[in-house]
Amino acid sequence: MRPILTVLQKNGVLFNNAYTNVSSCAPSRATILTGRNLWELEEGGLLFGALKEKFTTFTSLLRQNGYATGSTGKGYMPANTKEPYQTIPLAKEYNDLKMVAPKYISNKNYSGNFDDFLSKKGKDQPFFFWYGSHEAHREYELGIGAKVGKDISKIQVPGFLPDNAIVRGDIADYYYEIEWFDSHLGRMIKALEAAGELENTIIIVTADNGMPFPRAKGTCYDYGTHMPLAICWGNKIKGGARVDDFISFIDFAPTLLEAVGAAVPKEMTGKSFLDILLSNKSGQVDPARNRVFTGLERHAYCRPDGMPYPIRTIRKNDYLYIVNFEADRWPCGDPDFNSVHAGLYGDIDAGPSRTFLIDNKDNPSIKPIADLSLGKRPKVELYNVKTDPFQLHNLADNKAYSKQCAALKSELFAYLKQTKDPRMEGKSPWDNYPYFFQGYENKYLLPIGKRDNN
Repeated sequence: MRPILTVLQKNGVLFNNAYTNVSSCAPSRATILTGRNLWELEEGGLLFGALKEKFTTFTSLLRQNGYATGSTGKGYMPANTKEPYQTIPLAKEYNDLKMVAPKYISNKNYSGNFDDFLSKKGKDQPFFFWYGSHEAHREYELGIGAKVGKDISKIQVPGFLPDNAIVRGDIADYYYEIEWFDSHLGRMIKALEAAGELENTIIIVTADNGMPFPRAKGTCYDYGTHMPLAICWGNKIKGGARVDDFISFIDFAPTLLEAVGAAVPKEMTGKSFLDILLSNKSGQVDPARNRVFTGLERHAYCRPDGMPYPIRTIRKNDYLYIVNFEADRWPCGDPDFNSVHAGLYGDIDAGPSRTFLIDNKDNPSIKPIADLSLGKRPKVELYNVKTDPFQLHNLADNKAYSKQCAALKSELFAYLKQTKDPRMEGKSPWDNYPYFFQGYENKYLLPIGKRDNN
C-alpha cells in the first residue's frame, strides 16, 4: 500500500471494493459530479464530451448551500465547457501558482494553489476543494523510477502484461508520478491541520480510472475500474476500518450531499454510503452492497467514423460479467487506424509497455499476452476475480457456469432497463455525439456527428 494511503487508512476507512463507473477520465469525473451512470449522461459519458445544463452536479448544489468551491490540476476535462454546455461543471480553478517540476510533471503547484484557495475563502465559510493531479497520466520520463532508487526486480507485473525489464521499468516510472501526487496531498493535509480544519474536513482519496497500461485504463476489467479509496473525517470516523461493501463512484455525490445536510436530487442514481462510512465497522457492513455496474462507450477516436466500443458489466461478489455489444469491433482501437491521441490501437495510452506488445504481437512467446490487449473479444465474458485476479480465463463458454451467466445477465439488464440505458432499446446515440478535441479537424477530414453545429 502507498504510504499516504497507509496514513489515511490509519486515521480513516479503506474501502476494498470501490469502482469507477467508467474507466475513462472525463466520463469518470462526470459520473462523480452528477451521481449518474455514464449511459444516463448523453455526451457527458464520453471522453472529449460535455455535460448539458440539465445534469446537476453536487458542486453546484454545494455552492447554492453557501460553500466555497475550488479545484486545482485536472478538473472535469478533457471536455467542452462552453455554452450551451455547463461552463463550470466542477468549480473555479486555482492553477495560477507554478513551481519547478521534473520532466513530464505538471508545473502546477497543487498544494500552493490549495493554500491560495484557503486564504481567499470567507472566514469560517464551509468549503469543497478538488485536487485532480495530472500525474500519473502519461508521458513519463523513461527510467526515472530506477533513477530515483526503485528496485526494478521487485516490481510486481500484472499477469496480463509481459514480465520483462521494459514493463517493469514502465511501472516503476508510473509509481514515481504517483508519489508526486502523494507529496502534494501530504502538504495539503498539513495545511488543513495548520488552519485548524483537519478534524472537520472529509478527505476522499481515490483515482478516476485504472493505470494507463494495456488491459487496464479504458477497459472494464478490474485493473481498469477497481480503484483505491480511503476516506478520513476527523473524530467522526474510527481509524483502521477496512470495508468490503461495494462502492460505485456514482455514490459519492449523494454521500457528500447527505453529509452536509443538503437535499439529494431524485435524479441521482447513486446511493449514499454515509451510513457505511460512519459505522466504524470492517468487513461487509451492508449485505445488499454486493455489486456495482460499469460500462464504456467511446474513449479515444480510434475506429473508423469514431465508433464506440460499448461494454456493460456487473461486478458482483467474486464475479465479473461483461457484455461486449459490438464484439466485431476492435476493443482497443483498429490496428490500421491512427488515433489522434496514440496512433494504432489508440484506446491504449502510448508508452513502452504498449510499444513492446505491438512490436512483438506476432512473436509466439508474446502473442497470447498481446492478444489479451490487442485482439478482439467475445460477446460475453465471465471471470472469477477471486481465483483469477487478472481476468485471464473466460468462463462464459463453460457449461458449469451457464446458470451463473444467466443470473448475472438478468440482473445486469434489469438495472440497465431501470436506469434507461439506450442500449436496452437497441439504440446507440454515442455514434453521433460530438468529439470536442482541439485540432481534431486537422487530423480527420470529416467531422464526427454534430460537430458542425457546435
